[in-house]
Amino acid sequence: MKKILSLAALALMLCVAACQQGGYKITGSANGGEDGDTVILARFIGRQGVDTLQSTVIKNGKFAFTGTQDTAIMCYVIWSSNANPDLSIAAQIALENAAITVRIDTAENAVSEISGTPANESLTALNKETQQLNQQGQEIFAVLSDTAATQEAKDAAEKQLDELQDKMLGLYKDFVANNIQNVAGQTYLTEFASAFDDEFVNEELAAIPEDDITPDIQKTKELYEQKAATAVGQPFKDIVAATPDGGENSVAEVAKDAKLLLIDFWASWCGPCRAEMPHVKAAYEKFHKHGFEIIGVSLDNDAEAWKKAIADLGITWPQISDLQGWDCAGAKTYSVRAIPATVLIQDGKIVARDLRGDKLSEKVEELLKTVK
Repeated sequence: MKKILSLAALALMLCVAACQQGGYKITGSANGGEDGDTVILARFIGRQGVDTLQSTVIKNGKFAFTGTQDTAIMCYVIWSSNANPDLSIAAQIALENAAITVRIDTAENAVSEISGTPANESLTALNKETQQLNQQGQEIFAVLSDTAATQEAKDAAEKQLDELQDKMLGLYKDFVANNIQNVAGQTYLTEFASAFDDEFVNEELAAIPEDDITPDIQKTKELYEQKAATAVGQPFKDIVAATPDGGENSVAEVAKDAKLLLIDFWASWCGPCRAEMPHVKAAYEKFHKHGFEIIGVSLDNDAEAWKKAIADLGITWPQISDLQGWDCAGAKTYSVRAIPATVLIQDGKIVARDLRGDKLSEKVEELLKTVK
């Protein structure tokens, strides 16, 4: 027995030593999995692509991956059932040079457990808390979708849903703040930045060590620097692009004759933009004679679709586009990441952003009253 224990201790020491020398060793198990089932270590590329780093199979209920990682990255350990090809479980891990343990449980609503590094242990804790909130969310949605539920019950469920969403957001903010020194917190910051307030994002970006600045983090930093440059109170920035008839126009040109100018970012393919357009039209028709101007900046790729939408929607104010879709230079200038989006300008400065519906008309009316 002593000899067996010594061999086990020696193996553990060798593993730790290997990890300290720059390698990682992932040892895992899949409760409910069968020998021969496939397990891969992979990264998701975009929304659908999978970059498989390693592949193995379960043997005696276990699996393992070893290798060396230059810099820590987020990836997934993905188990797939041979008996049921439609059944698989993906456990997110922080892949870093260390001894990491992965325990996958195929039972419904089970949370995979990852341990071995602070980042991975924090991920496990986050997933457990998220799972609890998701279960609460399912109960709330059951009420909202119940045709027999009273209006009072549905109103209460709506309020509970809002509270739950706030709680979920707070959970992710705490996770980022507590893990901003490691790859897990840094990745969640870039992925969920649009859900957080700008002040929080800027504070956490500033806390990331210089050596950890990846292209994604650098891109986020540049985005938020740009957002700060086009925030309320800042001077407006010009956008110059082609008009539907092949000419050229700009924000600065339209602003010359405007007491109040709205930049409206939209696209022909954007359903919410088309739904919002009647509100924009109503504001234009009501206040144009008082000095309210609009210039539309389209994120279209197709010139004919853009022109057709202008005609179909009865848009009469100036329009410009570089026909680059989400690569639209004007949208990047104003850090627009979702449309419809609006920027309201008065006396050369940005006075409001992202007003929609009745709030747009109310703000336009309020601001025009201040003009002499």
